[in-house]
Amino acid sequence: MAAVGLLLLTMGLLAGCWDRTEVEQQAFVLAIGVDKGEKSLYRVTFAIALPAKMAGGKEGGGGEGKPYMLTTIDAPTVVGAISIADSYLSRQVSLRHTKALFMGEELARISGMHTMDEFVRFRQARRTILYVVTKGTAEAFLNGMDVKLEKDPHRFIEQLANNVRFTGTVPDGSQIQHFITRVNTGYSEPVTYYAALKEEGEDQGDAQQAEGKGNGTADQGGEKGFTAGELPRSGGPNIELIGAAAFRGERMVGTLTGEDMRMILLMQGRFKRGYFSIPDPKQPDLFVSMEVHQGRPLIIETDVTGPRPKLNVVITLEGEILAMQSDHDYTEPELQPVLEAALASEVNKRMHAVIEKTQRWETDVVGFGEHVVKGFPTVDAWEAYKWPDRYASAEINTLVRVTLRRFGKQLSPPEERNQ
Repeated sequence: MAAVGLLLLTMGLLAGCWDRTEVEQQAFVLAIGVDKGEKSLYRVTFAIALPAKMAGGKEGGGGEGKPYMLTTIDAPTVVGAISIADSYLSRQVSLRHTKALFMGEELARISGMHTMDEFVRFRQARRTILYVVTKGTAEAFLNGMDVKLEKDPHRFIEQLANNVRFTGTVPDGSQIQHFITRVNTGYSEPVTYYAALKEEGEDQGDAQQAEGKGNGTADQGGEKGFTAGELPRSGGPNIELIGAAAFRGERMVGTLTGEDMRMILLMQGRFKRGYFSIPDPKQPDLFVSMEVHQGRPLIIETDVTGPRPKLNVVITLEGEILAMQSDHDYTEPELQPVLEAALASEVNKRMHAVIEKTQRWETDVVGFGEHVVKGFPTVDAWEAYKWPDRYASAEINTLVRVTLRRFGKQLSPPEERNQ
């Protein structure tokens, strides 16, 4: 009898299905947009999947074929917006499959940490959600998106972000967990994806800048470079993801160009490969194009014994010549050092421009602090040093070494045939 009684008691502890939620009862949010509110603290936009169109709809998200619907709510919190949405939607809002958080630039410049805390604590939200700052409001961005090649917005953003392997013009990862980690540790400051809409008929960029005339480069719009919404192009999807939003702590302080991001990735040792076009050393009105990748591991030496922290950064690059517009044959052994020195000088100049910019903003987005901290024996000593406040005065020297490894499918430049 005792055994039977014990068995009856344990039956009440067994899991059941009384609290189950069927898939057909849930409204899965693909992406969330958060802006500064008009009637409340936040203005939250949900992109909610339409299952029938996600499964059998036409490819592409344009026009009437969008496989998601948008709804916008003013609320004091994101969770509060979910509660309001549950009151007028036939299904329960779920963040279990949310892949992207879009934050309007105005709110990001005020403070993004309050919103981040909700996503970190809320069980439904994953810390791997992509964090994207939008030029203008996130609501307008989500409403105006025409992704064309993909069915839903978050997948399109994921594909663009993955292009960092080939271009290096966006951060190497921008997730909520990256943002929170960088804000809390103090070793480095956050950078996030920066996106904008490009409408047909907008100014397509200054042609002289795009060609690189007068500014020493052609590949990323000169020394200035391009940010999202500035690319000199027409047609295709109206979303641009290039450059980054730079933060100091929880507040956005400025935008980085695609060229800035390539230099930052080089100084982080995370640059994979990309195309560089530099002026021909022998004929500056023409260009030489190369594919460049990082060679040997990054070297960063630090010295914190003096009043100003000092860092020496050594970067080794390897390149392949893709195109030579002039008649100068840089495949010849005597001319190879000339081209190598020209590329090294160009990269070095661009890196110093990025360092100067971030020091004006007083934000170590490169993450030099991750190397400086190794010189301190204790956590207390590191915190007392106050690296975020010292970064602006740090002396940072860079040395770039370039070696040409390959020269394309043709060795010498093509020759004109005499008629």
